[in-house]
Amino acid sequence: MRRSLSVLAVLLAGSAGLTGLAPPAAVAAEPPSTVTLPTGDRVTVRTAPDGRDTFEVRPAAEKGMARALVHLRLGGRDYEVPGTALPYLGRGLDLSLFDVKALLAGAKVPVDTATFGAALARQFKEDSARGRFGGQGLFANGARFALAGAPKRQAAQPRSVMRTVSVDATDIAGKPADTGIAFLYNTDDGNTLAPDENFNYFSGGTAKFSVPDGHYSALGVFWTTDADGNPTELRFSAQPEFAVTADAAVRVDAKRASSKLTWVTPRPALPDDTGFLFRRAARTGPALLVDFDAGPGVPIAVSPTSVPVRTGALQTYPYSRLVSPPGPGTPYEYVLQKATIGVIPQQRYVITAKDVAAVDATYFSEYSSLGLRQRSGMFTFEDGGGRPSHPIQLPRKQTEYVSAGPDLEWFGGMSKYVLPGPFPGWAGGQYEAFRSYRGGTSVTEGWNRFPLHPTGAVALLSEPTVSTLPAATRAGDLLRFSFTPFSDNEPGHTGFGYYGEARDTITGHYRLTQDGTTLAEGSPSGGFEAAFEQEAGAGPATLGLTIDAGRTGPMYHQSTASHTEWTWKSQHVEGATLPPALYCARGENGPDRTCAVEPLLTLGYAVGGLRPDGSTVAGPQSLDLTVGHLQASAAAPVTAATVQYSTDGTTWQDAAVTARGGGVFHADFAAATEAFRGLDVSLRVTAADAAGATITETITDAYHVYLS
Repeated sequence: MRRSLSVLAVLLAGSAGLTGLAPPAAVAAEPPSTVTLPTGDRVTVRTAPDGRDTFEVRPAAEKGMARALVHLRLGGRDYEVPGTALPYLGRGLDLSLFDVKALLAGAKVPVDTATFGAALARQFKEDSARGRFGGQGLFANGARFALAGAPKRQAAQPRSVMRTVSVDATDIAGKPADTGIAFLYNTDDGNTLAPDENFNYFSGGTAKFSVPDGHYSALGVFWTTDADGNPTELRFSAQPEFAVTADAAVRVDAKRASSKLTWVTPRPALPDDTGFLFRRAARTGPALLVDFDAGPGVPIAVSPTSVPVRTGALQTYPYSRLVSPPGPGTPYEYVLQKATIGVIPQQRYVITAKDVAAVDATYFSEYSSLGLRQRSGMFTFEDGGGRPSHPIQLPRKQTEYVSAGPDLEWFGGMSKYVLPGPFPGWAGGQYEAFRSYRGGTSVTEGWNRFPLHPTGAVALLSEPTVSTLPAATRAGDLLRFSFTPFSDNEPGHTGFGYYGEARDTITGHYRLTQDGTTLAEGSPSGGFEAAFEQEAGAGPATLGLTIDAGRTGPMYHQSTASHTEWTWKSQHVEGATLPPALYCARGENGPDRTCAVEPLLTLGYAVGGLRPDGSTVAGPQSLDLTVGHLQASAAAPVTAATVQYSTDGTTWQDAAVTARGGGVFHADFAAATEAFRGLDVSLRVTAADAAGATITETITDAYHVYLS
């Protein structure tokens, strides 16, 4: 190498260029948002058009019970709870403290998020040693912590006389449980119990609940820790279904969780991160979700069942990331999860080549850095989800064996480095659209592959769980745009756009014209996309869109600026509907699909011999260029393309371009080898189609030519 997960809404400014036309407004897609938990952990939430949420979690702690994260969905609300907080919910810590949507709405945290997590971890360690939680230290004299302004939760009115249900358990050591947590859920109606009535703690081997008659499911979660408070074992013991018609007792002994999670993989692999998800859905109302990410190397055991549930639904799955042992050769990892419906199976899984896709992944970075990678899997039965990211050394090539299946969708992204400061976040990377993999296949993925340039989102699935907003749509005479600068060349990837940190210089501008007259312009800043909407004349007319983006800072040297111009024919749109994978805007009753995608041209670059550090070896230079159209648009045949290159940003030379069919062109650079040695190469590309659409794009310092 030649050099050694907070998101803000896009701010838009603009003015109408034609009399009677409205100024541009933010597109009706909800941007990602990031909140900080009281313990310092950060959660980034992306809300889909249908209201479902996906999460990326940045734990504040690197290890220990504070690194273990429990995602709870109770009463239709999501709670992200560090393991050190779990024993104190309802007895010192109010559940509202970890209500993600309440935090997003601005509810006030009553503690210092920079220090409270460490203090809670110390308290957890002390209480684990004495075998009893609460009442001392942080929680002495009945001290309680709750969000100010959090929504009030009220218990549902009982529909019959209340019954006492005793959930009895012995712990992992075989003694009456005094640690661990019990969950009780009504499988007739998920609204029967309030969120904080769905759980209680074991004391003397029992956790008691007061509930109306009905069908219920019980789950006991048990753990052990070492002297430093690090988790050493996790067990799930379930009674998925039983009826309550009088006072009742049900057992969830930890010893029943006798099936240890084991992955048998074709290649040797070491466990790095492991968790287990338990989801119980009622006949009506919200489901109960307990998703415990135990962290690196923690053994998990589960109680198997053989009789399928009859009321509601039961879904469970383990998930793990396993890495290759130290040694020579290309590193590899397994990212695995396996779902079962109706029962809880034995937890030994033998993985074959047919169960996974082999992903040849390259993570590009012109600097050596420690970045982040998130790969989250979500089954179609889930209401939302997400996993913590993990560190990844960049640049890097590795093989990733990923669980495959039509009901399993993957999403995530990578960060080129971690933002400095007390609450580190993502910076300079790429996000990925939902996708699935087919078992037994091999695919190639390039992350942050140069040159970076503006692109729009692409749907990789025909009927995904989460729909995608196209880069340019028209409904009647309303145009909507959403382009993300600094995106790479992998379909479905979008970059971090205009988002940066204090030491970066980020610039941007957009301009929309109709027959040469300006309709709207503005300067996006602080967020991802150049995103706006604008009324246009009914047409037919020639529209033009120009997007500029600049990004300089200590972590950026390649593809530091781009200038892109589109022109295309457009007119009033009526009666058009997008396919299920796409949407125009968020409507009151779900995604609005009554629009059409505008036929803007797209570009994809593949620099010959590009290495993971964004450079090529000195010698003949070449480029493969793929010209296409926005997904689901009325595409005309691509007719022409040109390529120019520059090593000083001022003098441009033509490349010899050969058409290879299907919108693919190959360019060879005629300059002598010495002219490129140790220099940055800028690119300028033009393309056109048979309908008169054009694109011109200039990328400054697109890639580098190595010195030797």
